[in-house]
Amino acid sequence: MSDPAPRRVSHASHAPTIARMGAIAWPSFFAAGVATMVFFAIVDPVELAAMTWPHAKISREAGYTIGFFMFWACTFSSSFFTALLSGSPPDGLSAPDAR
Repeated sequence: MSDPAPRRVSHASHAPTIARMGAIAWPSFFAAGVATMVFFAIVDPVELAAMTWPHAKISREAGYTIGFFMFWACTFSSSFFTALLSGSPPDGLSAPDAR
């Protein structure tokens, strides 16, 4: 017998992972942008910084940036856990057949 030909790994095998990460990152980015606009339409980041960190000098732009990344972290983790929980279970962990 001869050894089988070595398996070739194509770059297309990474496409589902990249597509899945894009499906998590893009909606969370969009949701964070909307949440940032709605939140900062009501709250001034300079006043919020003065109430929460009175000894720190934070500019308005820094407040917007920090707020956006905080919203993005929340929406990204929500999207990530949804994708994680909606995936198929590993082999051997599927529910038994109901007969």
